[in-house]
Parts: sequence; C-alpha cells; structure tokens
Amino acid sequence: MTTVHRLGDHLVNFYLVDTGPALLLVDAGLPAHWDGLRTALRDLGRPITDIAAVLVTHGHPDHVGVAERVRAASGAEIWVHESDAPILTEPRRLNEVWTPERSLLGYALRRPNSLRAPLHLARGGALRIPPVRSLRTFTHDRQLDLPGAPLAVHTPGHTHGSTSYLFPDASVAFTGDALVTHDAVAGRVGPCVICRAFTQDSTAALASLEKIAEHEIATVLPGHGEPWTDGLARAARQAVAGGIR
Repeated sequence: MTTVHRLGDHLVNFYLVDTGPALLLVDAGLPAHWDGLRTALRDLGRPITDIAAVLVTHGHPDHVGVAERVRAASGAEIWVHESDAPILTEPRRLNEVWTPERSLLGYALRRPNSLRAPLHLARGGALRIPPVRSLRTFTHDRQLDLPGAPLAVHTPGHTHGSTSYLFPDASVAFTGDALVTHDAVAGRVGPCVICRAFTQDSTAALASLEKIAEHEIATVLPGHGEPWTDGLARAARQAVAGGIR
C-alpha cells in the first residue's frame, strides 16, 4: 500500500512517497527543508538510502532544493522532463530558460502581501540551489520503471518541462505548480493556475489541465496549497474555468 507524507512548510509542499520496498520523493523543496526531510525519515525508521528516486515536477528552486543532496547521500535517480533539465544542472541560468508572462511588480503594487511568498523562498535558499550532477530525463508521457509505477504526464505552461506524476493504483496525482490550490501572489485559494508572474505560457497551462482532466484520480497533491480530494478532473476543470490572473 502506498503512503504519502507531506513535507515542506506553509507555502511549499513536497512529498515522500512510501511504496513499501522503496521511497520516492516528489519534488525536493528548498535547501532549508533538508532537516525536515531527515526528521521525517527518522520518524519512519527509514534510512535516506531507501529513497530510490526524486521526481521533479519542474525546475523552479522551491522544487529542487535538496535534490542534489539527496542524490549524493542515497544514490537516488533524479527524474525531470528534458525541457527543464538545464535549470537543474545550472540553476543560475533559470532566467535564460524560463521567462514569465508578466512582471511581479504589477502584482506587488496592487497587493503588497504578494511579495511575502518570493521573500520566503529567498530566505529558504532559493537563490543558492546546488546543481544536480546526474539526471534521468524523458520527452514524452511515460510510465517510469520505479516502485509505485508512476506515470509522468507532461503538463507544460508553468515551465516548458512541467510534469505531473500520477500514481493510478493509489489514485494520487502530484501536480507540482501546473495545478495548485493556493496562489500566494494572486491571493487565490482553491484549484487554480498560478498567476502570470510565475507562468511561462498561460495558453499551454490551460491546455495541460484539459489533458490531465481525462485521468480518473481521486486526490490531488499540489506544490502549493492544501490537498484536494474531490477528483483530479473536477480540480482541473475548476482551474480552467477560473482562468489565469
């Protein structure tokens, strides 16, 4: 039986997936989350070497923070869509690979509290992400040969390589930032697409949600916000209906 443990903090989620024989990480939080991961492993009575892979939904700093540290300590494979691989291998080149549709400044002028989230990420180490030294990549939707048989579904828009990882047998979808339930910059709660200050291609983002709405999955675990337990299809359609701000 697959069990999921939510890690991170009040703004950033990543997940430890216990498949029984092995553990998987879905995303890797911020560098500041290393101690929290070690505590979770200790509470489970599992060594870090039980982590077989890290499934990265996309290359933003709050999703890859401890990836290299986990790889070095455990030998885990780091999986990411090839479009986002350059961000992981050279984090300082993020702005060469990823450009949002709008400036954060406009959101900050209308809603000063919107700056709290980026500042939180910076304090957590988002500006000093270690490069990942070894990667496994994919280009198309595929089932990965890993415990739990995760299905990697390419859901571009937030970044070109954004990917959702579905575990059909457990009826769980990890959507990263392709679909969230809290957008701290725009001040939205509930299934939505992150605002244009953090979205590279809003047309693609909405099309990706139409795509994953075809999957029968009960629980959605996003990169930001609370779990959604009323079905992936309903969450995706609600996000599409809400549009992008």
